[in-house]
Amino acid sequence: MILTIMSLKKKPSRYGGSFWYVFFKSQKGESYYSCIYEKCRNYARWKKVLREGVTLKDLRLVKGKKRLIDADSRFKLLTEE
Repeated sequence: MILTIMSLKKKPSRYGGSFWYVFFKSQKGESYYSCIYEKCRNYARWKKVLREGVTLKDLRLVKGKKRLIDADSRFKLLTEE
């Protein structure tokens, strides 16, 4: 799946640190989101691309969810704005 980051919201976590709500838009105009926690191992991948306008490919949905992107997706960077 190819998605572009449209907006980001950083929120404090009740467990310490912060997490990010990341909102995406597909090429068909469909909306998706993900939650990225700074203390998780996958954050090392995400921190390099957490900017509006970045387009990523190979994102996958969480099983059984229609709009939630799996934060453990092994995505690839397509474009940066």
